[in-house]
Amino acid sequence: MGILGPVEVLRPNGVKVDLQLQCRKVLALLVVAAGRPVSTGQLVRSIWGDVQPSHAPQMVRSHIRVLRGALRHETERTLPTSAAGYRIAPDRCAVDAYRFRELLDEARRRWPRDSAGAARTARAALDLWRGADAMPDVADVHSLRAEAAYLEELRFQAEETLVLASLESGQIEFALPRARRLAELHPNRERFWLQLMVAEALSGRLVEATSITFRQARHHLVKETGLHAPGLERLQRELLRGGRSTEQLLNLITQRPRSVA
Repeated sequence: MGILGPVEVLRPNGVKVDLQLQCRKVLALLVVAAGRPVSTGQLVRSIWGDVQPSHAPQMVRSHIRVLRGALRHETERTLPTSAAGYRIAPDRCAVDAYRFRELLDEARRRWPRDSAGAARTARAALDLWRGADAMPDVADVHSLRAEAAYLEELRFQAEETLVLASLESGQIEFALPRARRLAELHPNRERFWLQLMVAEALSGRLVEATSITFRQARHHLVKETGLHAPGLERLQRELLRGGRSTEQLLNLITQRPRSVA
């Protein structure tokens, strides 16, 4: 099952199961609940809001039957029912979002003790994404929009971890273009600019880091959005001062990662 992109179910041979939109919404709501039971009434309210067709509960039950048929290849009892409602059994199915969070948590635990391993694990986590957004096909469901935003924030954290771990393990030529792309795509995130400046400095582009990139970052962070960016000014001063090791520079722009599981 996948929600890191359009909602989908794949058969063991890799063929995608064709599911109606409302069926994908039911699946996404159960996946996001991560093992907690969701009642028929909750599913109806989430999908249809205040304007509910009279046969909405029957439609939900029909979608559950379709999903059980689609998930039969996973294991039995992947989608059990109780008095509290329906739920996805996380230990009985493969869901890309669950695996993504596990890998991100592992990468953050490895860094900085095992930078190369952290980079590999963060990259494996990011490779699970199938597009720029999570669940874009069901974005009209409010609770799913909120979960998609949360997953996107975790994706940012995975990108940050990958660049940091790559820099610390000496993979500067890999980290530099990735840091530059992230700063261009998300110019209002200070951390990406800081990582780009460090990557440029470590690759021998100190003048570019402290002049061109610094001015671009300050323009986006301070002039356009009015944000206070003390880390940007501090990093520029330290780069101009010189004599800082990779570890010292990375310590300036990051904090020890915490678990996300």
